[in-house]
Amino acid sequence: MPSKSNWPGHTPLPKGLAAPAKRALAHEGIETLEQLAEFGEVEVSKLHGMGPAAIAQLEDAMEESGISYGPR
Repeated sequence: MPSKSNWPGHTPLPKGLAAPAKRALAHEGIETLEQLAEFGEVEVSKLHGMGPAAIAQLEDAMEESGISYGPR
């Protein structure tokens, strides 16, 4: 499924993401789903502020956009 972004490689993080999760991702310099996928699933789950609901929301957004975590 193609990305829903206007610019390939620049799929924004989902709207409605909890503030602690947004801060955790911003602290790591993650602004797009592509950057999130490169960062890695295990690393994301270890970030302070990333709860199960935020992780599920991010994974749903990635799946919708056809983006998946790469091997690490």
